[in-house]
Amino acid sequence: MENMDRIKKASIRAAFLTIAGFLIVVASLFYSYTNLAKLEKTIEDKKITLNRQKEEIKELNNKAEKFKTQIKTYVNEVEKYKKNAEKFKFQANEIKDKIHELDSTQQSLLDFLVSVTDKTNVSILGTDVDWEEVKRQLNNLPAGKRKNAILNAILLAWKDIPFSMGKEGLRSGFDSPRFLRYVLKTVGLEVRTKRGEPLSFTLMNRFKKIDDPKPGDLVFFKGQVGNFGFILCSVGESDSKHVGIGTLQKIAPLQIISMGNINTPYFPLRGYYRVVYPDEQ
Repeated sequence: MENMDRIKKASIRAAFLTIAGFLIVVASLFYSYTNLAKLEKTIEDKKITLNRQKEEIKELNNKAEKFKTQIKTYVNEVEKYKKNAEKFKFQANEIKDKIHELDSTQQSLLDFLVSVTDKTNVSILGTDVDWEEVKRQLNNLPAGKRKNAILNAILLAWKDIPFSMGKEGLRSGFDSPRFLRYVLKTVGLEVRTKRGEPLSFTLMNRFKKIDDPKPGDLVFFKGQVGNFGFILCSVGESDSKHVGIGTLQKIAPLQIISMGNINTPYFPLRGYYRVVYPDEQ
């Protein structure tokens, strides 16, 4: 009997342990299944994130390649501009040398015109004119109608054209206002005579009176018969230092004259008048 009780108790214990073990196994399987699902979801999320990062890296690489190409293009452009800059610098130096050469040639021609004039007949250059200063100011003028007008006046003075009242021609000669009109006409600036008005007044009325003359402007003086004028070729520090080109009277044909020799009680200064040349409008 005792043995049966022992066997019975042992069987119950074994059954209990079996059930307990089964429950533990089931619980373990359920726990493992639950965690495995979470793990799979985590892995899937990681895969999605990884794929997205791969796409972003790929896009960044594409952008990097694009930027590399752009940088290469910019570097090539910079090199191109540097080469062009060197080329332009070389051309600028060439132009500068040519300008210097032209200035030297111009000065030589002006000196030649003065030197070959028959001084026993008439000198185109007044004895107290600072010829070096005249040439310096003339060379410093920018190319254009203003400078051309002065050069044309010098060339006309070199021809030893005589003074001739009321005349206006290379053979017949000039009086002073008609000489001015002729010079202005050579650079495309027409001044027409007005009926009943002396040409000197027409010129003074045509242009604005100013106090700060510059080469190429007109200067007028009051004469015994009427008014006479000159085209300025050099401007000094005072009225007496100005130099003009024109004709005064029979004893003074066309020449380059210091204005200080003219501004006297007999020939008082009327004023300076600003000429606006066609390429300055």
